[in-house]
Formats: sequence, structure tokens, C-alpha cells
Amino acid sequence: MYPNHQIYEKSANTMIAVLLIALCGVTLYPFLYVLAYSFSDGTTSASRIITFLPSHPTFENYKAVFSNDLIVNAFGISVARTLSGTLLHLTVTGIAAYAISKDDLYGKKGLMLYFMIPMFVAGGLIPSYILINKLHLMNSFWVYILPGMYSTFHMIIIATFLRGLPDSLEESAKIDGAGDLTIFMKIVIPLSVPVFITIALFVGVAQWNSWFDAFLYMTDTRLHPLQTLLYKIMFEAQAKDFQQMALMSQGKSNVTPEAIKMSTLIVSVVPAVCVYPFLQKYFVKGVTMGAVKA
Repeated sequence: MYPNHQIYEKSANTMIAVLLIALCGVTLYPFLYVLAYSFSDGTTSASRIITFLPSHPTFENYKAVFSNDLIVNAFGISVARTLSGTLLHLTVTGIAAYAISKDDLYGKKGLMLYFMIPMFVAGGLIPSYILINKLHLMNSFWVYILPGMYSTFHMIIIATFLRGLPDSLEESAKIDGAGDLTIFMKIVIPLSVPVFITIALFVGVAQWNSWFDAFLYMTDTRLHPLQTLLYKIMFEAQAKDFQQMALMSQGKSNVTPEAIKMSTLIVSVVPAVCVYPFLQKYFVKGVTMGAVKA
């Protein structure tokens, strides 16, 4: 290798590293600012002199958040819809993908055409609203779960992954007397953990961050998820009422509405951030093995 080539390569790597560090800093700065804000006391947060580290650190903001019944209830709704929505989505979409992955499935081409039409031709917001109303899902927890139980895109990714599994495994299981459901539960799922974990990450994050469905279909505030409540706090000028609730619950005046917003934002982000590192090793493998053959 020529000396000049080595110099160019090192220079390029250095520039790439600097660029990535700069992008990382730009990405992390808002999060660190919000984190520092959430741990700062009312006087500091009101003066807006917060940097990367909180001055006069305090947990009063988080105490106010978790002592508020509205936020605690919304957090429970978000956890419930994320867990149940993800589990049911994997069940329904996984079974559909397992059936579609079989070449001897009767009417396979027609079913695929039927499944793929909604991917390209959507009804729109008004038909969806009318459908949800006709199904009596307004002000029901199931409005978070039923519309998202199936995805054609996810079904294609899982089916593509399943086609790569050896047919001899299923043939051996059938010789031993296993049925399709037994094969799916005891053979297919254990061998398909990466793709199921990947889809679970997609669906789980989408369920956790979703707020618009509650905004449209839910007038009962007791069933609002955390993101919808956060939206109302930040954009619908409910800070005054929120401050009053916080002060009433804590009996202290050192908590500002802005700091409560930041603390609520951190509470809504931390669960997804904590889960992602444990699923990352499956994420790359699941996406690549499912996408290459799609």
C-alpha cells in the first residue's frame, strides 16, 4: 500500500469520526438539556441558565410527576397498550406469516393480493373514524389494540424469514405427530427469535409513542396514554392547571410547570431507551435476514 494512500485513508477516517461525534453531540444535546432541566429546582429553571448539568439538583419535579394521579394512570395505560398490543400483533401477524410462507397454501396468490391492497390504497382518516365509531370502539381501550393487530409489511418480513428455515425440521415433527400449531409454537418461534424481536421493537416503540389515536377516538381522559397527556401539557396550555395540581399534591412552590414538562418527557422516553440496548443484537440480524430475501 502506498504511503499517500495510507495518509488519505487516515485523514478520511478522522474526518468521518469527527463528523459522527458532531452528529452525536447534536443529537444528544436536546436530551441532555431536558434531563438537566428536569433535575433542576424551580429558581434555576425559571432563570433559564441550565446547561448540561443541573444546578441545585432536586427530585421534586419527579416527585410531583409521580404523585399526580393523571400521569401515573396515563403511564399505566401506555404500558398496558404497549405490552398487549405488541403481543397480539406478533401473534396475529406471525400466524399469518407462517401460513403465507407455505408454498402449498390454497389460494396463496389471492390472499397475498388481498393483504397487499391496503398497503397501497388506504381509506383515509374519515373512513377510519367512521369505521371505529361503527365498531363501537370509541372510548374503549381496544381502539389501541385491534386496528394494529396486523401489518402486511411485518407479515412479509416474517414470512421471508420463515422461508429460510429447513423444511426437514417440520417434516420430522409431522412424522412424530405434531400439528401445524405445535410446529409453529415449539419449532418455528424458537428458531425465529431475531425477526420476532425486531418486529416487537418496531411495534412496541410505535405503541409507546402513539398519541394521535387517543386524540381522535378517546374523550375519556382516564384512558389517555402518556404521550397524549404529554401533548396536552405541552401544546394545549394546560400548564396552569397542571401547576395547580402539582402544588396541591406536593404543597410546595419550588416546582415549575416547565420543569414538570421536562420530567414528564424524560419519564416517557426512558422506558424505550432502556429496552433498546437489550434488543439491538436481534435487531440487525432480524432486519437483514428478513429483508435480503424480500
